[in-house]
Amino acid sequence: MVIALCHIVGAVFASIILSLLLLLLGAWEQERVQKRRMQDAAIALGVPLASLETDDNLVPRFLQYMSQRFSGELLRNRFSDLCGTLRTAWGWLSALVQICILIGVGWSIYSAGASNAVSMWSVPVIGLLFWLASVAFSFACLLLTGRYPGEAKAARKAIANFL
Repeated sequence: MVIALCHIVGAVFASIILSLLLLLLGAWEQERVQKRRMQDAAIALGVPLASLETDDNLVPRFLQYMSQRFSGELLRNRFSDLCGTLRTAWGWLSALVQICILIGVGWSIYSAGASNAVSMWSVPVIGLLFWLASVAFSFACLLLTGRYPGEAKAARKAIANFL
């Protein structure tokens, strides 16, 4: 019984740690995308990155550039938005599958015995597999569109919030 409890607690703890690490990695990725977006804008506008961040006179040119680059009328931006929606749905599906496995294995342990507790380790493994598929999907979207999934929509939202 103690070994079963160790499997359960260890697998749940590993799942939580994995989720936190993936959350931090996602925040790092968003920051990186933002820096890349600003560097691209600075190059396109022919100004240093530092002045783009500090010179208020460049704001109208910057907004015009961003509006054109991330316009909802461009097919690649629409595809990026679709990929963002799919990636979000994939994340929700991942969470749902992990919860179902957790409940299923918990029920199996309750009804069939503690020997099934080792199956609890499938929860973090499934989470990792879903994440790897998400990374591959994001990379494919980047190769096809030049944008990360949902990047265009996020940029349009940022412009709207700024205005």
